[in-house]
Amino acid sequence: MKKLVFLFVFLFLDVKAIPAAEGVMAMSAAASLKTLTEDKKKSIFGDFFSPKGGLILEEVMLSIDENMNDRGAVKVHLVVVYEHELVEELMKMSSDEYFRGVDQMIKDYPDKMKIFEWELVAKKRVMPWKKVEYPTDHMIPLAGFVFAKYSSSGKHRATIPPSYKKVKITFEKKNFRVDYEDKDKDK
Repeated sequence: MKKLVFLFVFLFLDVKAIPAAEGVMAMSAAASLKTLTEDKKKSIFGDFFSPKGGLILEEVMLSIDENMNDRGAVKVHLVVVYEHELVEELMKMSSDEYFRGVDQMIKDYPDKMKIFEWELVAKKRVMPWKKVEYPTDHMIPLAGFVFAKYSSSGKHRATIPPSYKKVKITFEKKNFRVDYEDKDKDK
């Protein structure tokens, strides 16, 4: 609704001004718009005006089952991606393919992905919310993926939808699941 009101003001409000003032008003509006969209991950204006959209993930919680991976350890990567080509590549990969190729991907896309990694042991526990820190302010994260290295067969991959701020990842016996916090809720 706020986006619609914002558009209405800019598109349909007929403001009369002398020609010299129009240039000043245009520069002022551009500066204001830049200020409103600087924090692209949190601002409704950033979401609306961003040409690429963007991942707004802020926090992750890990829940581990005592029988996870038949009581074996699980290597986990949360991958934040900044490159469309890499997003498409990761969408096709299973966890095994990802872990075999991750070192080369880091070399090929050194500034286009950020990896958060954990080595989990099978023990019933919940790790509290962890803040997702983005390494750069000038690039918009496009997508997020979770890869888990289970010993059982399967893709063991999940995509994080861009519109959620919080996700809870639960690691179970043969696989994991991702639950999404209501995107309209704040902390």
